[in-house]
Amino acid sequence: MAGCDRSGPGNAARNVPLPKRSKRYGVGKEIGGAVYVHRKYERVFGLALEAARRYLPPDFPYTVVKLNLANESFSFIEVADFDTASEPTIGTVIVVKTDGSCRRMRPLIDPFIYHHKWLFVADDYDGFDVEESKARSRAWMALTDIDRTRIGKRSYWQSKVVPRLHSEATM
Repeated sequence: MAGCDRSGPGNAARNVPLPKRSKRYGVGKEIGGAVYVHRKYERVFGLALEAARRYLPPDFPYTVVKLNLANESFSFIEVADFDTASEPTIGTVIVVKTDGSCRRMRPLIDPFIYHHKWLFVADDYDGFDVEESKARSRAWMALTDIDRTRIGKRSYWQSKVVPRLHSEATM
């Protein structure tokens, strides 16, 4: 058919540039004045993290650590499906400020999710297929007409983005 683009969504997705890991730490997702890393890589935050971690309940099952660069507070974030979900769900969060004060936040009814989970880890991470996660990032970033201000909410992602990922992948 004349005028048809035969490249398909797979080819378009391969050309989408991926975001970069945190330059200052070598690992982590840096966005909105914060750096997010998987617990396995939390050592990049050094002694300040060690001090903050003393205020956590000893059995708190956090997966992700967030450093707020503006106020140097740490958030310890429960993400039970980090290794199994393409876009993992944020659970309970405990924020520890530099003065040791803490705040616990419960998950929302319509929780937030993480994108680009491969940024939180190094390429040698063995909890999930890092290259597959990068391919997932390329695929959704290649989609047009996505409200990027709403993709962080699980309901929007599942109702507006996931169906398109599945339908456009089969085209």
